[in-house]
Amino acid sequence: MKKSIKVALLAPACIALTGLLAQSLSAAPILANISLNIGIDAGPPPAPREVMVASPGPGYVWLGGYWDGQPGHYQWNRGHWDRPPQGRTRWNAPHWDKDRDGHYHKTEGSWR
Repeated sequence: MKKSIKVALLAPACIALTGLLAQSLSAAPILANISLNIGIDAGPPPAPREVMVASPGPGYVWLGGYWDGQPGHYQWNRGHWDRPPQGRTRWNAPHWDKDRDGHYHKTEGSWR
């Protein structure tokens, strides 16, 4: 008996509260969250001028400096002398290429 009285008293209050919420929600403006990302890849800056120091000895090859990193976040790696891993291999320097979509991609340096 006590439960039914409580429910009977609470029901009108819940209905009234629901009506108030419905009125306030229907009058609220509808907002949208829109974001737009525009990416522009910038190529590496021009290589700084390097001074090639004297070779440390016979059989060494000068490997010029290059830009490393990611588009927009480049760091310069200075040139240095190194020995080819196998007698007469050739060093193919790392370089950046721009694809058809305008994005830059790095090709790692390698001995061939």
